[in-house]
Amino acid sequence: MRRLFILLLLAGLSAGMCGAVWAQEITGQIRGIVTDASGGVIANATVTITNVDRKQVVRTVETNSAGEYVAPFLPVGRYSVGVEAKGFKKFLKFDIELNVSDRLTVDASLQAGAVTEP
Repeated sequence: MRRLFILLLLAGLSAGMCGAVWAQEITGQIRGIVTDASGGVIANATVTITNVDRKQVVRTVETNSAGEYVAPFLPVGRYSVGVEAKGFKKFLKFDIELNVSDRLTVDASLQAGAVTEP
């Protein structure tokens, strides 16, 4: 009986340790608010977040009615953030370093103009 108890105890500890290893977060998050030049929020703007080292990692999200966006569970690495909205010039930010468990804020202030303008 004592051996069974010890065996079950060890099995439980082992499972707990495996769960702790799997529960570790190996990603980060980029979030922000998109506004116009006067500080008004821009809803439904398209935010494209690209891992510059691994081009296949691209996340596209839209801002909500408060102009906020969140891109969770991004693999660590270097990113660029692009924001587009009708009637505004495109916003680009480069060299964003995302590390494990980071919660980075990248706000964007868009200038009035055509999206196609440089």
